Amino acid sequence: MNQLIVCGKKYLDTIMIVKAVTNGETNRCTNVIKKNGGLYNFFEIQYKNWNVNPLPCGKKEAFIVSDKSSSTRTSFVNDIELAILDEKQIEVIKANCDWLHVCYIDDFEGSPQIANIDIDYSLDFCTTKPREPYMNVLKKAKIVFDSRERKHLYDNITIDVPIIFHDEHGFEIVVGDQTIHSEANIPLKGLNVNGAGDIFAALFIENYRDMGLIQSSINAMSKTTKILKNRK
Repeated sequence: MNQLIVCGKKYLDTIMIVKAVTNGETNRCTNVIKKNGGLYNFFEIQYKNWNVNPLPCGKKEAFIVSDKSSSTRTSFVNDIELAILDEKQIEVIKANCDWLHVCYIDDFEGSPQIANIDIDYSLDFCTTKPREPYMNVLKKAKIVFDSRERKHLYDNITIDVPIIFHDEHGFEIVVGDQTIHSEANIPLKGLNVNGAGDIFAALFIENYRDMGLIQSSINAMSKTTKILKNRK
């Protein structure tokens, strides 16, 4: 079976589920969930095509308010251990990996030295840091994932690697300076959407080699919605 390694900080999530957030007032939680997040969101789906292994680098606390009235989330984070991909971990990746997903490359304290690793890899981002410093790894990636609200960070970046911008309204795929495909999604309220981007990426990678770029994106969009709807 193909080997997928998911690399990133280990998030210690405290998720506060709220029916609706009223700023400046006392808000009551309907539930509080404590779980491993970040790269561990990849384990919320079932895999048929990959054996998936986590490779945690560094550690972070995340306090997340999940507003179900608008199906949005707001996070507050605190670094506990720095994320640095060392030579030993690079060797583990080289020896045991058919695909590497870095979740999230802008979360590392130094850009991971993955551009010269002779395997397929994908990248995801989680902040509004400029993307230009990551050009070396962006150009050699197979797929780049990012939130559509951060699309403006790529205004001065033109690469031949597909960039999939996604949000609750759907996704668009940009290659070079052209949008080669877009798909609409009807947003649903009442959802806990924490980790939705990671689930989208996981579902995409699961089917990419069989379905290809566009169909695996469509499949990831619809199945991500189903997973979020089934959350308690």
